Amino acid sequence: MEAVQGPPSLPSPKFEPDTDKIKRKLIQQGVHPTPKIVHLLRKKQIQKHNRKLNRLSKQSQTSPLSESEKQALEEETHFQTIKHEYKEFTKAIKAETRESSGALMVGKPWERLDRVGLREVASESTEYSGGKLKKEKLRELREMFEERRLDELHWVLDDDILIKEEWLDGENRVWDPAKRQRNEAEVIRFLVERLSAREITMRDWKFTRMMKQSGLQFTEKQLLKIVGGLGNKGQWKQALSAVEWVYNDKENKRYKSRFVYTKLLAVLGKARRPQEALRVFKLMRGDCHLYPDMAAYHSISVTLGQAGLVKELISIIECMRQKPSKKIKNARRNWDPILEPDVVIYNSVLNACVSSHQWKGVSWVFEQLRKSGLKPDGATYGLAMEL
Repeated sequence: MEAVQGPPSLPSPKFEPDTDKIKRKLIQQGVHPTPKIVHLLRKKQIQKHNRKLNRLSKQSQTSPLSESEKQALEEETHFQTIKHEYKEFTKAIKAETRESSGALMVGKPWERLDRVGLREVASESTEYSGGKLKKEKLRELREMFEERRLDELHWVLDDDILIKEEWLDGENRVWDPAKRQRNEAEVIRFLVERLSAREITMRDWKFTRMMKQSGLQFTEKQLLKIVGGLGNKGQWKQALSAVEWVYNDKENKRYKSRFVYTKLLAVLGKARRPQEALRVFKLMRGDCHLYPDMAAYHSISVTLGQAGLVKELISIIECMRQKPSKKIKNARRNWDPILEPDVVIYNSVLNACVSSHQWKGVSWVFEQLRKSGLKPDGATYGLAMEL
């Protein structure tokens, strides 16, 4: 009688119990999972697994196996093969990640894997011609994936942009951004939700993928809605990255909007990010098309006032009264961007003085208001009295 041969297996796939699962069961039973207890239970599971394999191998040598036993042996071998391949694959990914941790992460992660390493992993796979795996085996495999944290494999499994049915064109069901302009508001809302769902910045390739797959032209109106939506969700990083990504593009570089940057200043102010707001404000002063107007000065002043940065606020007032550089002024004829601070800006100075306990700022502010012919309002007197 010929010996029954199962599908070819990997060379001695070592069984490794799930220590996290053992710890969880111990906690559920009210037992503290000390290293010694976990080690003993892990050792028992390995012994139990080895006894099962030895029993099945002896049975196959001494007596013919039944159909159910053949199928069980094939399923066990196939399951261990899949498990071994998965572990080898994750090891290759982690090793590649460690090697490239100092470099800028550009492109798709799977393109950075060594092809030789992938070929070695793929060469170990074997064809399985038996029946389907039992539910118990599939459940065990699912638990193993969950324990390995699927978020490590999101770059493989995540679709990032879920295309809605109403965005597909006609019977061919093809993605056509040009033929769904009537749903622009829905696309913007959907993009804002996807960007807000994770900590993602412009350097991440997924960010570029989401922005491009939205099909938007990123006009001034669209960008104002995107920045405003992200600001309402408190996602100032994504809002800053969205503006930088759009205006770093060659096609959109010529259409930079002062209103978009002013909106971005308001978002950064709401998130209490004065240093990032100062960086954006400095960028605006270096471009004649983005040069700050009174709304931008109001926004940056309120942000600095809330942060208690008196010195920076005085510098902003000086910037308002300074003439721009010749290079910027020559780009626009008959243009005079010089402005005088108003009550809102002086109130911001008082607010900064309250936070920094600089009571001498009250007399200076009231003196400047008198020289400018401005009348203090209720907020001015309230802040002065508080100070």
